[in-house]
Amino acid sequence: MANPHRLTTDQVIDLIKKETGTELSVSTFRGYVSRGQAPAPVEKIGRTPLWKRSEIVEWANNRPGQGARTDIRKPRRRRAE
Repeated sequence: MANPHRLTTDQVIDLIKKETGTELSVSTFRGYVSRGQAPAPVEKIGRTPLWKRSEIVEWANNRPGQGARTDIRKPRRRRAE
């Protein structure tokens, strides 16, 4: 019996749409995973990668929106002297 807390790629896409209303294509999600911008699969059955449901829900609800610059650091506050 399959673990209900492990999701295939198609199930991940459906869960992201349900949680956030955002539609991602399978290739977009796979690109995020390959670049380390999405959670890595926790296990495989044959060649099918499986993701942990709780990790996907957390990632989907906390990922930056379209056009967000994640490469810019916030300036450090200087101490008053």
